[in-house]
Amino acid sequence: MIETPYPYTTGDDKVVERLVQIDEAMINHVTLAPGDRLPEHHSDSNVFLIITRGTLSMQLDSQEVHHYRASVVHVPFHTKMNIANGDDEAVEFFIVKAPHPRTYPGA
Repeated sequence: MIETPYPYTTGDDKVVERLVQIDEAMINHVTLAPGDRLPEHHSDSNVFLIITRGTLSMQLDSQEVHHYRASVVHVPFHTKMNIANGDDEAVEFFIVKAPHPRTYPGA
């Protein structure tokens, strides 16, 4: 088998799981139930959020909160991130960091 499958959890409860951990990329899968959030943190690589279900609420640095549905959002290196689900349905998204933070220059 040449390919490598990375199964992930489905559902509406809060899930944060690491799927891919290679030097070229880190891929995480996240589901946030209504009212859930991730801890405030700074991006540690080039970050791409791929929103596949629901509405993601995100505040970057000091700008106002933006809301995203069915989108791919790029967050530059070392940006303060506040990610939450302010909606009344679950939000599901993937976080792609390229390259993996352990190999990002200056991280």
